[in-house]
Amino acid sequence: MNILNFKKYLIFPTILLITVNFTGCDKGIAPLEINEKPGFSGKITFFGNWPIDVTRTHLVIFKKPLNSAADFNADNLAFVSKEIPKGTSSLDYSTLDEPLIGKIPAGTYNYIAVAQSKTILLSLNRIDWNVVGLFQNNSNPGTPGSVTVPESELIRGVDIEVDFSNPPVQPPGGLQ
Repeated sequence: MNILNFKKYLIFPTILLITVNFTGCDKGIAPLEINEKPGFSGKITFFGNWPIDVTRTHLVIFKKPLNSAADFNADNLAFVSKEIPKGTSSLDYSTLDEPLIGKIPAGTYNYIAVAQSKTILLSLNRIDWNVVGLFQNNSNPGTPGSVTVPESELIRGVDIEVDFSNPPVQPPGGLQ
């Protein structure tokens, strides 16, 4: 085999190698990026005995703080979870799960709570709901915390403790 024939056999593999090098992936064997849907998740932990007369328990999320009874309205309500079964001791939740009302888009949420009602039907009357657990502000415990959800990110660790013996301060307009 002379040198000209040898070069002829090297041209195709060289062109193939150059083509793959310039058109191939530049991230090596890195995993594919997954664009997550916006939302948040956490754990709700229940302490004490569940009230006997409660018929509904839900995680509820409001966009703006509940500073007055008028803030408890459909425009401010961003999310209502499916019903939490009576007697539950803990529940891992995610706003990406199928909600009863709403999916969480990117934005800030200023009141995240577990609320209970004695009514059989789902009602938006503030007087029908009692807040039993609240996502709290770390720097000021006992006050509502807020969560800011960026685009394409699931915030984790939005945990809520429900202590039936020591409920949080109720927002305006409900039973005290």
